[in-house]
Amino acid sequence: MTLYARVAVLSGSPLRGPFTYSVPESLELRRGHAVIVPWRSQYALGIILAIESDSDYENPRPVERILDAEPLLDARQLALAEWIAERYLAPIADCVALFLPPGTPRRPKRSASGFRPVIPKPRLAPVQLGRALDAERHARLIDEWPQSRRSRPAALLDALRDGPLDYADAARLFGGAANLARWLSRTTLAASDGEQVHLVVGEDEAGEAAAALRRTAAERRQLRLLRAVAAGEVDEADACRATGATRADVRLLERLGYLTRSSVPFAANVLVEAEPPPELTDAQGAAVEALRGSLFADDGSIHLLHGVTGSGKTEVYLAATADALAGGGGVIVLVPEIALAPQTVARFEARFPGQVAVQHSELKPADAREQWRQLRSGAKRILVGARSALFGPVQKLALVILDEEHEWTYKQTDPQPRYQARAVAQRMAQEWEVVTLLGSATPDLVSMADARAGHAGLLILPERIESGRAGPHALIPPPVVEVVDMREELEAGVRSVFSRALDAAISETLASNAQLILFLNRRGLSGLVCRNCGETVQCSRCAIALTLHRPGPLLRCHECGLREPPPTLCPSCGDARIRAMSFGSDRLVDEVRRRWGDVGITRWDRDSARRIGHAEILREFAEGRAQILIGTQMIAKGLDLPRVTLAGVVNADLSLREADYTAAERTFQLLTQVAGRAGRGGTGGRVIIQTYAPDHYAVAAAAAHDYDAFYETELRLRSALDYPPFGRLARLTVSRTSAAEAAAEADRVAALLQERRMRHERSATEIIGPAPAWPERRRGQHRRQILLRGSDPAELLREIDFPRGWSIDIDPVGSH
Repeated sequence: MTLYARVAVLSGSPLRGPFTYSVPESLELRRGHAVIVPWRSQYALGIILAIESDSDYENPRPVERILDAEPLLDARQLALAEWIAERYLAPIADCVALFLPPGTPRRPKRSASGFRPVIPKPRLAPVQLGRALDAERHARLIDEWPQSRRSRPAALLDALRDGPLDYADAARLFGGAANLARWLSRTTLAASDGEQVHLVVGEDEAGEAAAALRRTAAERRQLRLLRAVAAGEVDEADACRATGATRADVRLLERLGYLTRSSVPFAANVLVEAEPPPELTDAQGAAVEALRGSLFADDGSIHLLHGVTGSGKTEVYLAATADALAGGGGVIVLVPEIALAPQTVARFEARFPGQVAVQHSELKPADAREQWRQLRSGAKRILVGARSALFGPVQKLALVILDEEHEWTYKQTDPQPRYQARAVAQRMAQEWEVVTLLGSATPDLVSMADARAGHAGLLILPERIESGRAGPHALIPPPVVEVVDMREELEAGVRSVFSRALDAAISETLASNAQLILFLNRRGLSGLVCRNCGETVQCSRCAIALTLHRPGPLLRCHECGLREPPPTLCPSCGDARIRAMSFGSDRLVDEVRRRWGDVGITRWDRDSARRIGHAEILREFAEGRAQILIGTQMIAKGLDLPRVTLAGVVNADLSLREADYTAAERTFQLLTQVAGRAGRGGTGGRVIIQTYAPDHYAVAAAAAHDYDAFYETELRLRSALDYPPFGRLARLTVSRTSAAEAAAEADRVAALLQERRMRHERSATEIIGPAPAWPERRRGQHRRQILLRGSDPAELLREIDFPRGWSIDIDPVGSH
């Protein structure tokens, strides 16, 4: 009997469903196997979703071969992938790909033989170099090696000891006039009247030069490598990088008996000193007991840990992890930014040495694959990483932790599938019977509404704990928050970016040798605005303002990356009065230096992180090499910096003025999180918020550390408009090369949706738009959007096949 396989094919096709292939009698296929299948005129990797006895298609093409003998994915992973595809209307292949090892080919190839097994083999690295000979003989060989060959420069120097040479003779000895001309620039040789070559250094110096020139370029590389090993440099990659040696040089020296090579087991984690668990506060202990009960009951429950900034949420995570490991389970810990991964890895590695794996996009491909393999084999049981780490192959998974669960970065925006990690983790709790723990000082309104409705357990840590203190924890007060009305500063004649209060506070903090944070949620220097017509200088491909950046200065688009020099005249009206009208992080650095001189400053935004790296930026500031940390949203996310006593919010209105229903919530979260960085070390903290809207409920609630006040006000506003948590959203966006084409296509789909809505009598989904998307133009493409709002907005979309140029985002972050 012929069997048929439903296969999720990694082909890049936008079609959402699986494809059908026949199963050759020679293959024993099971659900989860990785296979090679023909795809058009090429071959592609696929994952078996089901084996069936019937097919809706006549004579489907056969599966080519199996890649790995054992199934790559298990039934739980495949079921979760299918749920993601259904909920987010994404191609099943893209959802299955979330669980595959890093580096798995996602596109077809010309030959079926071009695919290797997907499951990574164990890797031994790094290679260590050692001396094959005893130290005395090794040192003698370095001085003598090699003497067998003499280079032409050495022969020329020996000939010159007997007197000057004719230029033609010297060129002949050296292998040509061009070669000789290159060496004449060296101080050892000189040419006189173009006829003779003289030796113009003393006999001793000439002898040293002859010894140095005796070796070829390859021999000099190899000698540098030998000396590096003799000095203690044992890592092959580092030694080659420092000396310019190649792998061929290492292999040659190994064959000659000068070096030995040995491999050590791969480890991506930095070893840190193990630390015992501290004494927990009563609130922490109660939270841990509640989680322990859920872990031991295997009830698949969801818990929301609402702890004020500095309340010790990480200690609860660590204690819950210890319980999960004691029960034989594994743990996934998600952080909202790669920048937080090193800090979190260090905390977990110190408590659970050798058990922590890392997964995020900045790992080298080989390292990422080895980490994946160690998790799948059970060698490591804890996985720390960003959003995608949720799909790591942790064995016997018992606990999933989302730190700073409110962060929008847990939502995948592009490419497909556009999943929300928090929702996927909650689904894992329901279907996999794992405990999901969401932690935040400013929980997402949807998460808090679920908890207060009884759909999740609510654990509260109401008090701050002194950071970095040995022994029993000491409770500390929240930082003192001062809101400065910048309208009053303008009336008082203050034209600086710093209010009088913030200026004085910065001076006091610097004088006391403490550290401070300045938060401004804008990268770069600023935007350019014409003072005559009021227009901003916009990207020619995207409908957003360009931002000034160094070096240059130059204008850069934060959407498409376009760079161009700043104009001297306004592109709209031709007026010369075109000026920077708002601040970015670059210009804030300039203002600080202008006001306080050569003070140590660390800048942390996406641009600086791309150049230096998140870990190095954090290390520089944490080690006290700078007193001021200036940054964007990066610095508002879970950093533990005990020496920071002052946090200044330069402009609290940037996020508040966005045309988005989440603007108030994101402003409250940002202000509260930034405020929470100050005063964690027990010396007291102070926060100054500069704003033109001091009476806004989000600003007032953040200043008062009053989450409940903000929650109740925002919930009433959301209820009136059926925004989450009272309804769900879906956003459809179309991109076309002309505005007319985009508008026509958006109108066509909107009419189709209205027709389908009329046929679904019970559908309460509201269709809003079409309207311009934000940005209205991106990378030269004009964009329009349609917003759907209701209890299940995807119900109108499931049976529609959208052509290329459309994107579907279920549960988008915000409404624009």
